[in-house]
Amino acid sequence: MLRIAVTGRPGIGKTTFCLRVYEKLKDTLDITGFITVEVRERGKRVGFRLRDLRTGEEAWLARVGLPGPAVGKYGVDVAAVESFASKLKCDCELVILDEVGPMELKSGAFIKAVEELINAPVCCLFSIHLKARHRLLERIRREFKVITLDESNRDALVDDVAGRLIDACKGR
Repeated sequence: MLRIAVTGRPGIGKTTFCLRVYEKLKDTLDITGFITVEVRERGKRVGFRLRDLRTGEEAWLARVGLPGPAVGKYGVDVAAVESFASKLKCDCELVILDEVGPMELKSGAFIKAVEELINAPVCCLFSIHLKARHRLLERIRREFKVITLDESNRDALVDDVAGRLIDACKGR
């Protein structure tokens, strides 16, 4: 069972990395999880949407002007985070979570679901916030292989990580 967490500065390509690994593995492994998609209007970022990797379902994670706990200028839709967290099951070969960060961590149900995944015998690929401090992020940093993405390694690591996950998830 392999557990990898990718991190890096904002905008370095953590979401793109997770999506590229997903695209390489989706026909080989049973994958669940979600990615976080930046939403822009007229060139300005206005929020983030969650996208379920199995169903394609989307919901707002956070948006400027949205009521709820604030992270920077964004209000977090905790109910949406909890809805996505309720679908995080260990009934697959690989869980991809992009991202475990300050917005998602506003939900106690999300924290509990991620802890259950970490305790289960399932391969994981998570992206984690570079600097945020939270007990769950600290646990991930201790228990996962953490890879810091940058411009020099992010493209080359896709094939490497995908290959390692196939081997681990298939028990090779």
